Amino acid sequence: MSKYLLMKNVHFLIVITYLFILSCSCSAKTRYVNDMEASEKSKMLIASYFDNWKNDGTSFFDILDENVTWTVAGRSPVSGIYQGKANFIENAVKPILKQLSTPLQPELISLTHDKEYVWLHFKAKATAINGSPYENTYLWKIIVKDNRIITVVAFLDTQELTELMKLNKNESAMNKTIEVTKEYIGMWVTKDRNVRHELLPNNRYDEARGNRKSAYQGQYTLSGNHIDYIDDTGFTADGYFKDGILYHGGMILYKEKK
Repeated sequence: MSKYLLMKNVHFLIVITYLFILSCSCSAKTRYVNDMEASEKSKMLIASYFDNWKNDGTSFFDILDENVTWTVAGRSPVSGIYQGKANFIENAVKPILKQLSTPLQPELISLTHDKEYVWLHFKAKATAINGSPYENTYLWKIIVKDNRIITVVAFLDTQELTELMKLNKNESAMNKTIEVTKEYIGMWVTKDRNVRHELLPNNRYDEARGNRKSAYQGQYTLSGNHIDYIDDTGFTADGYFKDGILYHGGMILYKEKK
């Protein structure tokens, strides 16, 4: 092969390689542009649903695909991975909403996108059922397909959420009657300890007065925070519990600590 033909072949290979690289580059650029355009449309869709949520109270979760995968980051009571819209609503959304007496009021911080994700950054506030304020900041990493959200990773201040859930659990516990908590069982005494009134687990009571042990004995029944007595001699009496104190027969009795 002549030197001329060799140089010509080398030149041809260089041109072909250049055209191939250029073609790949253009193809990659086209895909990138297409991805960005699709992501921009997804961003606009998210913006529309967020505005409806903020201004009309429409649920943002209407845009979720039925098979959405929603991940709540962190270690809050509702953190975890939820497969499916129904599962997410029932086990993550509803438990939070039950703790609130007012709807969440969202306020947009930023809404951005790259070629794969839409990033929704916002804050929201509401009033808890015990009257205390609840505020949190959220960042949702969203994937949209066919105008539906199919994947979300949700970042938030999980400490705030944990405190909300804990606070209202404590509130619920406070609202339980003494009949439910069984905290009536034990020894109840007047401040001077002259009356020592023991409520036994078998619904029997044994009351001592001064030096008289077992001065009164009988049965009792509980209904909520109300207590009824039937003494073994036949007389009846009643009382009630309030704020950890037993009011009975004109007496004020306190739970004796072991």
